[in-house]
Amino acid sequence: GARAVLEYQLFYSARYAEEAFASCQGVRLPATGGYAIATMCGRYGAQLCTAQRWLDFQGDKNNGLAPLQIDFHLVPNGSEPG
Repeated sequence: GARAVLEYQLFYSARYAEEAFASCQGVRLPATGGYAIATMCGRYGAQLCTAQRWLDFQGDKNNGLAPLQIDFHLVPNGSEPG
């Protein structure tokens, strides 16, 4: 039978995730003037968004955008994923 990947786990260093999140946090949408992150963090919006919540929303197959479930795991700085 055919096989397909339906979900996977992704390990990011916490530092990388925080820096990626910080680089997006202040971006505003020209059409509305609102923060782009507000639409990229699900129910948390811009004010309560964190790097983990931002990644969780992006990897949620129910968000209408992700083609499959992606579970993001933030690895503490200076350690290797187990």
